[in-house]
Amino acid sequence: MTTTLKARDVMARKVLSISPETPVRSLATFLIDHRISAVPVVGAGSVPLGIVSEGDLLRRVEIGTEGKKAWWVAILADADDAARDFVKTHGLIAADVMTRGVIAVDPDAELTAVADLLERKRIKRVFVLDMGKIVGVITRSDIVRTLTRQPEPGTRPRPDAEIRDAIEAEIRKEDWAPLAFVSIIVSDGMVELTGAVGSAAQRDGLVVLAQRAEGVRSVKDHLIVRPASTSWGALAV
Repeated sequence: MTTTLKARDVMARKVLSISPETPVRSLATFLIDHRISAVPVVGAGSVPLGIVSEGDLLRRVEIGTEGKKAWWVAILADADDAARDFVKTHGLIAADVMTRGVIAVDPDAELTAVADLLERKRIKRVFVLDMGKIVGVITRSDIVRTLTRQPEPGTRPRPDAEIRDAIEAEIRKEDWAPLAFVSIIVSDGMVELTGAVGSAAQRDGLVVLAQRAEGVRSVKDHLIVRPASTSWGALAV
């Protein structure tokens, strides 16, 4: 049975942070020295105020990368937006350049929810907040690393009938997996899949599904892909 991992199980508990008054030059040095691409900015009581990433430091007047807008863009631009851009590219402390607020989850958030958040927001890390304070951080690498700690699919011997029942049960859980035209034969832990499926993707999915079943020693794929013009009824005759 798959273990439901929580944010607290995966997060790194040592989280580096800086104060809002940290000078930009010191901030850049901090990121480089610690080999990190972002750091949270925390205020009094360790309350998170925002985050500074390498992206926040790309456009800087000191190195001539602040960028110049075309004159017609400048004319149409909102004055407040222009002022905020100026602070971002010319500001002297972390509070000036940080992205305000932090994307965070609860320590009991399921890992699948964390992965969904990273994908949906297209971000590399998410912080873990408990009672309003940062208690951990989860990066994409942390999630990938958990994969290395998971046991290999079990290979303990099981009765063939039990293996077959287990595979059928897993197939029924998947909307994409056709069972009506698929035959599963198990002999001494070796599985043979025969019949017809709707696509090569379904065939590959069924093979992987069978391979992951406890007690399976090998899987032989004899499935055929149903031509698009062939009806399921025709195959049943």
